[in-house]
Amino acid sequence: MDKRGKATLAAGGAVVLLLGGAGSLAFWQDSTESGGGTITSGELALSECTPVSGSGWTDDTNGTAEPIDIATFRIVPGDTLSYTCTTVVSADGENLTATLAADTSEMFAAGSDPALQARLIETEMTVTDGNGAVLPNAQITEADDGATITVAAELTFDPATPDQEAQNASVTLNNVAITLTQNTNPAVAP
Repeated sequence: MDKRGKATLAAGGAVVLLLGGAGSLAFWQDSTESGGGTITSGELALSECTPVSGSGWTDDTNGTAEPIDIATFRIVPGDTLSYTCTTVVSADGENLTATLAADTSEMFAAGSDPALQARLIETEMTVTDGNGAVLPNAQITEADDGATITVAAELTFDPATPDQEAQNASVTLNNVAITLTQNTNPAVAP
């Protein structure tokens, strides 16, 4: 037999071996079913923030919260005004934590006097539970689900306002968004 015939015969034998081997190779195998179930998501929400009394605004300058009509009150340097409202928290979910904050980025409406606006100092928002205890760092957990919380924010007219700056001026306040944002769960890395 010549070399070409031997090569053809060898190639044909290899194909037969490969085809025959493809069907005979097997590993053990088995299957079972895992338990099914229903997964239900939780909830994170706030009800509408309701003013504590009247308009929600008070004059806190002398250490007492005196209700005021914000439209007729004439603020002077050193005065501190507060807005206080209550909201009901819906916080339902395992491992749920969230932070309450106020978005004051658009607090002043267009057309507000820039000198007065610059002299109104925002202080940190205070969040208290139904018993009046301050919630550290405005943190909400599932334990607060269904609780009524109080949110208070202050504006102080800078007592160091010089000369006659910001006199006979006005600012218009927009509604301030109070946000409740879920915290990142450290056990779940992105």
